[in-house]
Amino acid sequence: MTANRSDRAEYLAALAGRETSHATELTALRNRVAGLEDRISELEDELDRERDRRRQAEDIAAAVRRHT
Repeated sequence: MTANRSDRAEYLAALAGRETSHATELTALRNRVAGLEDRISELEDELDRERDRRRQAEDIAAAVRRHT
């Protein structure tokens, strides 16, 4: 019976260690995903600004053609 308790205690200790390790890995992964989401947002903003600049340039070019 003592052996069973010892085995169970070792198992529970190992399980707790794995859970802690897993939690640490998940936290690191969440942080990485958050960083990637931030970068995606920056790229979307950059793309929106580039689209706006291109539309403005196209509008200016069209206005010049109309007056030429």
